[in-house]
Amino acid sequence: MKKKLAPLWLILLVLVAYAPALRNGFVWDDEALILRDPLIRSWNLIGEGFAHFLLTDATASDFYRPMQRLSYTLDYAAFFFSPLGYHLVSIFWHAAAAVALFYFGEEFLARCQLEPARRFWVAFLASVVWALHPIQSAAVAYVAGRADPLAAAFGFSALYFVFRMWRATGNRRWALGLAAGGCFLASALSKEMGLIFLLILLILTGLERRRAVWLGAAGLMVGVLFAYFSLRLTVEHTAPPAAAPAPLLVRPIIAARAVAEYAGVIVLPWNLRMERDVATHPQGSTAARMDTAAWRELQTLLGLVLIAAYLYGIWRSRRRPAVAVPLILGAVCYLPISGLIALNATVAEHWFYLPSAFLFLGGASACETSGWPQTKKRGLRVAAVCLTIWFLFLPLRTFWRTFDWKDQRTFLTRTIRDGGDSAQMWINLGGLELNEGHLEAARAALDRALAKEPNNPLALLNLAAVTMRQGDFPQTRSILKKVVEPPEMRARAEESLVVLENRETGRVNLLRLRLAARLGPPNWSIEKRYIQALTDLHFFDRAITELKTCLNVAPYRAESWQIMSDLLRQTGLPNEAAIALAEAEACDVHLHEHGAAQKF
Repeated sequence: MKKKLAPLWLILLVLVAYAPALRNGFVWDDEALILRDPLIRSWNLIGEGFAHFLLTDATASDFYRPMQRLSYTLDYAAFFFSPLGYHLVSIFWHAAAAVALFYFGEEFLARCQLEPARRFWVAFLASVVWALHPIQSAAVAYVAGRADPLAAAFGFSALYFVFRMWRATGNRRWALGLAAGGCFLASALSKEMGLIFLLILLILTGLERRRAVWLGAAGLMVGVLFAYFSLRLTVEHTAPPAAAPAPLLVRPIIAARAVAEYAGVIVLPWNLRMERDVATHPQGSTAARMDTAAWRELQTLLGLVLIAAYLYGIWRSRRRPAVAVPLILGAVCYLPISGLIALNATVAEHWFYLPSAFLFLGGASACETSGWPQTKKRGLRVAAVCLTIWFLFLPLRTFWRTFDWKDQRTFLTRTIRDGGDSAQMWINLGGLELNEGHLEAARAALDRALAKEPNNPLALLNLAAVTMRQGDFPQTRSILKKVVEPPEMRARAEESLVVLENRETGRVNLLRLRLAARLGPPNWSIEKRYIQALTDLHFFDRAITELKTCLNVAPYRAESWQIMSDLLRQTGLPNEAAIALAEAEACDVHLHEHGAAQKF
């Protein structure tokens, strides 16, 4: 195969493996990142997108990923809310990451002095396995997972440009350096994990002996870090509620179990799901819980054995940099998500997106440099047959896995069925049943969530909505009074109490609704309800004043400007209404299509 055809083959294979995803809809966080984010709706708001963390108009987050938001801005302009376009772009970004891995891998193996033909096939096969492995599906078939392919595509491109820069001279060297710096920065702005590529650069630079290489790498790192933190640290940020981290003495145990969990998914990627948890939750002493705890202890032992084997493999291959260096880089990429650092979960399949690239590159190099393909030993030939079967199984499993994201119901039910029955998943399923009017099913799902996490505020809010629709108003009030923390959940509880009072008495408690709008961080959905209530009661001046306050805080929200235009028109100010409508159109390139989409 010619080198020029390798990228085309990679793109084609990725497109075929993920083709079913083109018929999928939006699920889970797609709603917050695409359907509800006002910052993706106009070219004019690209700058604003860099001035805000993710999940605007949703739960506060610590995710500063403006490149991810920028990619959605381009999608929105091209596809409006058609899921097919978003999925197609995500698939192409994954293919771009695989192509970038191929070029980086070949350049790296060239520096390890592998022959051209050998390094081509090692890099190509490693990229194919990485691109088609089903563990990546959560980052590809799920639109909200696009941050991983973005960060990887830019990060591997940056490393490729660095290798080329080390071989270049004159102006070309400067141009490649600027390209590398831009890609490093874009990777970090796509996902925080992208910063790990700077550490990879430092490790690769340590293998060089030229002073100029060290100085160039230092300049790149300082420039990228300065630019990144200059952007991130100047952004106004509402911190999310802090979860209680696992005790320090428990984290090594979780880290060992996580290694075993990831290893199982890599070797036999059959039972795949979004929600995974390797922590032990000792509640009660039933036989099932005791068996689960026992299996977790065995998983701890297996994880320790695998860690020891991995370290031994690095030591054995210390004289083969084509093998040892990728294995070291894979370990470095894995440490932040290993469980030693407290995160919002213990295991997540898409977290292994970047470490697995180096793992597969090191594994392919080990097979090639050991002369395995040419061996005539019977045992190794059997192993080669098994590896070939595994290789052919990967795209088939990936193809089938993409159907799990068909729609919200399919995603939630399959995740729960496959073992991801966390409280969060039951809450989401309960919300879905509630929206579709299946009140008994919604209540059953929310009861399951509360059994796992008693007094979970989101589960209580949804359960209150169920009982309200069932007409059980006393129980609704009792449930809502249990929601006291955090402030944003208390604000939603106060809003629900306003709705409850309205159903009981037919009146709107404006004071309580205004209190709800002021309790927690700015919440546009509550503010909009308050403004609508003022409008319905013909308090137009108060509604306009409240709306101006909202626009002072968030002048980028097209819906606010559109409501302002309607209010000004109702109060007999057509010129001001036209100006407000023009502002709305500047903030949303598809403004006038929303009404038609809702009617459809």
